[in-house]
Amino acid sequence: MSPRHCFRYADEPRKSLADSLRLGHPGSVTSPTTPLTPYRPVTLTTDDAERMMTLEHLVWFEVAPGVSALEGIDTFDFARGGALEMEPPEEIADGHHEVAPLAGMYGAYDMVLSAPGPLGSVARVAMNGLTWVGVHPDHRRRGILRSMMTEHLQGIRSRGDAAVAGLWAAEVGIYGRYGYGTAALEVMLSVGSGTELKAPSHIVQAAKDITTHMAPAHTVSAGAAIHQVQSAAAQHHVGSVTRPESIAGVWFRDTPQRRGEKEPRQVVFAVRDGEPVAYAVIRRMSVWDDHNNAEGEMSVGEMAAVDPTALHALVSRLLSFDLINKVKMYSRSTDDPLLWWAGGPRTTRTSITDGLWVRLVDVPKALAERGYAAACDVVIGVTDETCPWNTGRWHLVVSGDGVGRCQTTQAPADLELDVAVLGSAYLGGRSLASLAQAGFMTEHTAGAVGQLSRAMRADTEPLGTFGF
Repeated sequence: MSPRHCFRYADEPRKSLADSLRLGHPGSVTSPTTPLTPYRPVTLTTDDAERMMTLEHLVWFEVAPGVSALEGIDTFDFARGGALEMEPPEEIADGHHEVAPLAGMYGAYDMVLSAPGPLGSVARVAMNGLTWVGVHPDHRRRGILRSMMTEHLQGIRSRGDAAVAGLWAAEVGIYGRYGYGTAALEVMLSVGSGTELKAPSHIVQAAKDITTHMAPAHTVSAGAAIHQVQSAAAQHHVGSVTRPESIAGVWFRDTPQRRGEKEPRQVVFAVRDGEPVAYAVIRRMSVWDDHNNAEGEMSVGEMAAVDPTALHALVSRLLSFDLINKVKMYSRSTDDPLLWWAGGPRTTRTSITDGLWVRLVDVPKALAERGYAAACDVVIGVTDETCPWNTGRWHLVVSGDGVGRCQTTQAPADLELDVAVLGSAYLGGRSLASLAQAGFMTEHTAGAVGQLSRAMRADTEPLGTFGF
């Protein structure tokens, strides 16, 4: 993760959520070739800004000249973060440090996730968004990451502020070990400037009543308007994530030191009847060919709209900017209207990778908070190495109205799976039936997998969301 920790745009590497550890045995604090080194937990405050940013620079080897340590931690939530420091006096005795350096740290955001609701609706559930994860390069493979992840998940449980956790993974081989599963895909659409969006005529006609304007994205007023649209749009799109309102005004803070030679981030708003109904945070890059023809690129790192008409009006404007040859729109979905309005996967040059990873911290609560597409009555056997309170058998009963109840039971399990599998299926985009075909669960009662799979599916694919 870089000094601009809270958001990674499409034109910058998305690496706000991983350290590159490959851990050995769970719970171990040593490796076969490394002697025991003592660490101790520390409660971070703003007084730790310098050593927090020192660790960030060591982990991600990125530095923004001129950005102070306090500016670097401007959205860090100290109530949800934690760290391990190298225990003095050994690390201080050599004179290289005035205080004990941090061996690892993590942070989290208080977010809201749009999950499938009853019978095709959308349910808004609390989500703890993990970020700021990093381990000092000299202290890898000593159990530091496992220790922090365990503390993080136990903290969520003890506070009771969310039954679900989420993250963006910089390396895919890490977080499955801690119960996270890929629940949404990150789809990028690359569309040629001037492309006509071939939407139905009633959408095209209604979009003519919507105006657009551009403004700097870093201002407090722009952040508030973005948050307003983001919150409204999230009511309709499974997979959407809403950041805390408390940091909405500084999320897009942009300084010359941070951006270097890049254009300051701009936001394009679509407005209907005086109210913003869609937005896109953009950054343009000036490119000219050998014959002095403009081949500029626009990167759309974050975009949301309350309805298809607002989306059409917004993207039509993005595709009409002067001096731009290509528009890259990130965090979309495989059944996004934009994909098909623009002509399909080949026309848009679509690329797909993993997006939001989801982890159930409280299995019965998480399963009861989301809704279902069909009635269901199954006993689920869950294994969970990191959160042992989830291990057991859970009776999920979903009535005809799509509302579920989940409680512990001693009855035999109809199917058994790891908690990460439930995380993968939580947003309704990845079916349990397909995960079963891949060997990720065991069915004991014929038809149980299909029954639960159909109930957990969403009507639409989860929309991609911004990185954090």
